[in-house]
Amino acid sequence: MSAAALAPVLQKLYGNERSAYHLTADYTWGWTQQESIQAATEALGWKTVNNVLTPLAQTDFSSYIAPVLNSGADVLVLNHYGGNMVNSLTNAVQFGLREKQVNGKNFEIVVPLYSELMAKGAGANIKGIVGSQNWDWKLEDEGTKAFVKSFGTKYGFPPSQAAQTCYAQAMLYADAVERAGSFNPCAVAEALEGFEFDGLGNGKTLYRADDHQCFKDVLVVRGAENPQDEFHLVEIVEVTPVGQVTYAPDHPMFAGGELGQCNPGA
Repeated sequence: MSAAALAPVLQKLYGNERSAYHLTADYTWGWTQQESIQAATEALGWKTVNNVLTPLAQTDFSSYIAPVLNSGADVLVLNHYGGNMVNSLTNAVQFGLREKQVNGKNFEIVVPLYSELMAKGAGANIKGIVGSQNWDWKLEDEGTKAFVKSFGTKYGFPPSQAAQTCYAQAMLYADAVERAGSFNPCAVAEALEGFEFDGLGNGKTLYRADDHQCFKDVLVVRGAENPQDEFHLVEIVEVTPVGQVTYAPDHPMFAGGELGQCNPGA
């Protein structure tokens, strides 16, 4: 979904003739994100120079950044999240990648998925970095405005993406338990299968029954160049409609991912 949302924006910003070098966290999320981003950018005409896996516990990425300089790549894609992303982006900026010109183009760094809290951790390094996001407190829909108001009244600052996710998931779980009339995990799963809802700030949302994937609008964001404070580090570039990011349940990238039978854990 991140790849489908990002690809048109990357094409608009950086063109069709790019050479990308990927650093990828060595676990399931990293592998699947990298595969999807590579497929989406190669469909634009980009070339993939290399994909290097990095240990999840890695904190210093200097040894991984250095080879990028001699690779012929003009884009670095950081398939990292959380502390991995903060550290790898910091190292990439320290190595001066953003000041480089390669293949007659300004060198660019892309972080396909990041949050406001990660942006805060990265500090000034996040400026101008394009990625995607689940939700942002600056959205103008009624659900977002109501949540931001109540959260801000209680805590004195706007909610992070993580805060909204925790709130939304608690609400959805409670609702599913009520509709199922049971706390049994299989009953809750059945209540959520094919469930459509709106009003939590993410637009119309579906928990698809076929594969338990959640489909909704995706935000394409960019690190603000001149943020007014620590709560405006990220600006929304566009809201990609859910129809543009929805893929078929039998997508080949997820072949073999059968759900199997529900196990209530008893």
